[in-house]
Amino acid sequence: MRNLHSIGLIQKWIKEGEGSRLDFKTKISSRLKIAKNLVAFANSRGGKLVVGVEDKGFVVGVDYEGEKFELEKAAEQFCTPRIRLRFSKLQHQYKTILIAEVPESNTKPHFVIDKNKQKQLYVRFADACVTPPPAIQQMLERGELNGLKRTHDYEIAKKNLLEFLILNKNLTVEKWAEHRNISQQNAKRFLVDILLEGCITVKVKTQELTFNLT
Repeated sequence: MRNLHSIGLIQKWIKEGEGSRLDFKTKISSRLKIAKNLVAFANSRGGKLVVGVEDKGFVVGVDYEGEKFELEKAAEQFCTPRIRLRFSKLQHQYKTILIAEVPESNTKPHFVIDKNKQKQLYVRFADACVTPPPAIQQMLERGELNGLKRTHDYEIAKKNLLEFLILNKNLTVEKWAEHRNISQQNAKRFLVDILLEGCITVKVKTQELTFNLT
């Protein structure tokens, strides 16, 4: 556990607001519900749960050890494979805030075990934990989004993608594969990874994925 002392850090997060890698919680009210967040972050790009802050950014503070215990139990009881969390403590306005960092997993997918002992898969789309479309769920289950190498060339391709979408409004996997002269499998993997980063959105019609700017 690390102690963080930067007042500017929480103010920065509040200004940014919730998103693909940041979620505010007043407190942990349900282990099962919070497990959805843990799984969604692990299956996507990772993220931070900031506990002791309301959705709109008002700092209320928490019992650090009590909330940490609830998060650890949520990861142990309701997440499979289990998710390892990293905890930090932040003092702000004489109140304690807990930060639980969820690393992006290289052993995706992770599932929530619900009350009926059924496995449920979640990802992070923008500021929401959602069940992904079947095409993306299948990619996760096949391990296609594990161990991706995000090199300098990857960043160039992302910039090209965003520029393409500004001009063309939307695109399909097939169009992106043709534009980049790559296989449809590689095109799909890249687009879904950028989707899980929070830079673009997706619409699903039957099995076809259409990507747009956020």
